[in-house]
Amino acid sequence: MDRLELIRIETDKIIQKLANEENRKFAYLHSYGVSQCAIYLATVRKLDVELAGVAGMLHDIAIYAENCPHKDHAQRSAVLAKSILEESKLFKEDEIIAITSAIATHSDKMSRTDSRFAEMLKDSDVLQHYLYNPNIELQEKDRYRLYYLLEDLKKMHQKGEAS
Repeated sequence: MDRLELIRIETDKIIQKLANEENRKFAYLHSYGVSQCAIYLATVRKLDVELAGVAGMLHDIAIYAENCPHKDHAQRSAVLAKSILEESKLFKEDEIIAITSAIATHSDKMSRTDSRFAEMLKDSDVLQHYLYNPNIELQEKDRYRLYYLLEDLKKMHQKGEAS
């Protein structure tokens, strides 16, 4: 089975257990949306698109599986994601480290890291929130990151038109 699809199935099993229909709806939209944004950004940034999609699916998994408080969710999601990835027996250790490291730091939107993969996941999370409804005001840290992301994408698009 395709690794990304397997992770989607595992994520779906967790989300389906949410009692509140609105929470389930948001969990599906956000998880799949971040996954799709991650695949897009990984494509244009020449990163591993499959691992990006997996990281996007699992980045908030502790919120859905454990009702984890938002302030702790990135670290808890990284731990839970590691368990899911190891149990699948489909991912190499270096892939698990890349995915879980990005998940562990995805909430710290104001700081930049040396990891292009982690930065891609942060950007994907912000982009999904924006694309869900551009009329909903983002938190300041997310607005800051979105501004620079959109500027980068605009520059890439302009370079593409010039070639």
